Order: sequence, then C-alpha cells, then structure tokens
Amino acid sequence: MATTSTVLGQPALELDGRYAGALRSLQPPGHRVQPAASGAADRGASPGPAVGITPMAAEFDLVDDSPLLAWAQSLLSGKPRTAAGAALQLDAQRKVQRRIAWTDGVPTALRLPTLDATLKQPVTLGLSWQPGSVAYPKAAGEVVTDASSKPARKAPQLGQFRVLSLPFNGAHVQRVALPGINVRGATAGTTVDARQAPSAAAVDLGELRLDIASAGRDAALAWVVQCVTDAPQKASEALTLTVELLDPSLKTALARLVLSGCGLLACDEPLLRSDTATPSVMSLRLSVRQITLQLVN
Repeated sequence: MATTSTVLGQPALELDGRYAGALRSLQPPGHRVQPAASGAADRGASPGPAVGITPMAAEFDLVDDSPLLAWAQSLLSGKPRTAAGAALQLDAQRKVQRRIAWTDGVPTALRLPTLDATLKQPVTLGLSWQPGSVAYPKAAGEVVTDASSKPARKAPQLGQFRVLSLPFNGAHVQRVALPGINVRGATAGTTVDARQAPSAAAVDLGELRLDIASAGRDAALAWVVQCVTDAPQKASEALTLTVELLDPSLKTALARLVLSGCGLLACDEPLLRSDTATPSVMSLRLSVRQITLQLVN
C-alpha cells in the first residue's frame, strides 16, 4: 500500500561550490519529453524525442550581500552570469538530506517586491534560472555552515520605504510595485543543449507603478499635466528615482534601488461612485531603463 510523506526542512543553495544562503522557497527542476512528430522519420528527420528541463526558482530574504544576491544582480546589470550549483534540503541540524545539482544555469527572471505602507512582511526577491543539466547525487548528510563572518540582520519590511527625487512630495506614495526583470524569449522546458548567457539587449524591464494618496494627488496631477502638454518627449525618460528600504525608525536606509530613465506611461484614477466609499488613490505607471540594487552597510 502506498504511503504519503511530507518534505520538511530548510531549503538552501550552493553556487559555484560556495554556500549561497537559506531560502524561503525552492522550485526544483522538472523534466519534459516531447515525442517526435508523426512521420518525422519518413521525412528523414531524427525520430528522437525533444528532451527539456523546466526552470528552477528560489525566493529569499534581502538581508546580506550573499552569492545568491550577486547572481541576481547580474541579471539586473543586463549581463546574466552562468553558474553551476546545487539546491539543498537541510534538516534541523543543518545536515544535507537532499541535493539537486545543476550546471550552466542562466538567470531568466527576477521578481522585485511590491512595497506597501500597510504591510509588515519582510522584503523578499524571487530568482528563476534555466539549468543546462541536472543531477541528483546521493546526499552524504554533511553539515552546512555559513562562512560569512557578518552577524545576521533582519530583512527590511515591505511597509518601511520612501521614494526620493520625484517632482512632487514622495511622502504620499502608499504603494510601489517595482518592475519585473525577464530575459526575452526565455521559456520553460528548453532543451538541454549547451546554453549561452543572454546579451544585455535580451533583458526586459517591466513597469514601475506608484499609488499615491489623496493628499499628494493634486501635486502629482500638476506634474502629469505638465508632462503631457508642455514637454511630453522630455518627460519620457526624465527621472532617476531612488527607493530606499528603511529600518523600523524610518530614518536609516538598509537598501537602495535606483531606477534610471523613468518616463511617464499612464496616470489613472479610480471610478467615483455615489453609493460606495471610494479610496482616493491615483496611480502612475512609468517605464524604467535601468535598475541597480545595493545594500547599505
């Protein structure tokens, strides 16, 4: 009779032979086999099936300058770096219970957080990568230690931030949906042929969205009107914004994201109704040309 089991333990990563940090979640790779098309052999084509591996993904706290963060930043820079590594499943004593090794891993997507003044959860990042090959070596039960000499610090919280360098008062920004970063054309289940790192031109940045409270609406609208009437071309890439992730005092920056080449794409307000209360929040959507992320020591 078949039995079910629950996988418990701490997921973690190694990159290029170094411990890269603990994870909040880990998506192991999957395998796909696409049978050869009917009649392919009759046409002289190879009858073999197409074999592929689905991307791996990890979610981790933004706490220190780990090898994992450096790998994610290679995608932010527009030059994704190929890396080999291993996904680990650790028990309560940090002994390795499972190991999933890969080679020729190329970052394909980076999820930046959505900041919200009402939230108290820690800031996390999500990184996806396409392995070139995977293997499942037997775990030896070795104990994993973090070689970092720095004391662990807490991740910033999603509700502790400020937006600088806006042409109006950034204190009224209630929500910041940071852009996603994706490699153009990256798909799940790619074949296991040798891979090359994508070029800078193949990395796409998504939109930045700012939700602004009613107290800042008029000033923001005045800027929007100026953009669309007086200098729409100049406003298309006019701003360099800094988003600071703050400590609980809301005075000291723990990390900074600098978004360059920000241009207005859209301004929207919610539907006003006579029969229901309507949150008075307007939204700005901006294009972004470049993003850098730095932790503050």
